[in-house]
Amino acid sequence: MPTSLLPAAPAAASDQPAPRQADVKFGVYALGGQVFDVDLSLRPDTGRLGNAAGPHRLSVSSAMRSTGAANVFLRFQMQADLDLRLGQDGLKPLRYASESDGSFNRRSITMVWGPDGLPRTELLPPADQDDRDPVPVDLTRNTLDPTTAILARSLVAGDQPCQGSDPIFDGRRRYNLHYSPVRWEALPAYRRSAYSGDALKCTVKVEPIAGYARKYMENTRKLENEVTEFWLARLPAEGIWLPVRLRSQWMLGEVDGFISAAALDGRTLLRPIEGLAWNPPESSSN
Repeated sequence: MPTSLLPAAPAAASDQPAPRQADVKFGVYALGGQVFDVDLSLRPDTGRLGNAAGPHRLSVSSAMRSTGAANVFLRFQMQADLDLRLGQDGLKPLRYASESDGSFNRRSITMVWGPDGLPRTELLPPADQDDRDPVPVDLTRNTLDPTTAILARSLVAGDQPCQGSDPIFDGRRRYNLHYSPVRWEALPAYRRSAYSGDALKCTVKVEPIAGYARKYMENTRKLENEVTEFWLARLPAEGIWLPVRLRSQWMLGEVDGFISAAALDGRTLLRPIEGLAWNPPESSSN
């Protein structure tokens, strides 16, 4: 792999600009049609932590909803809210709460991180009623929730968004994500995507550690050999990497995700794909 195709040395987290208001929308497709809508919004909250010269506090909300034919057998929706701290040591989760409801069951997770780096977790249903063993406490220290891991790769990764590993604890499962850069590619215009142009192709592999449902435990070892591909577009003027495409495997076969709209401070970065009704909120920075 030619080194000229890969990003240069990483920049320190402190060199990154403070995040501003951002709104991003994705579409997830399988079996020839769209199966999920995904929305993610980020807001600064400097009034509750630090000041212009110190750590920043960020609030993030995300939502996933089944759509189209997927509603027939899934009828799934999920809402999550996350508070983060951005300082010299990068992004650190403070509190994460999510609720999901679907055809199979209703679930919720709340995690609050203490100064010791341990998340205090409340689950519904609890682990002993969910066919799984609780994750040992020592394995959860200094972990990230999945949303924080994604944002860290986008906001504070400098020039190396696809290097290294992240220790993940999602409230039920503990696993590691291992990233690798592949090459720069030119993504062509496509009706499902709001982005076309150069993007860095990367891969991520899941290493299961603990907390997986017992009846699926034998199958989770297969995850170690499965690779998810994703593409990041560099926005130098904004100081961020923007996830623009994803390809993975699911129970429905191959799954593709595409960015369908993006806005920063109420200003459109990527024009929504044709037929998408989407009006990002105006900037709240004033």
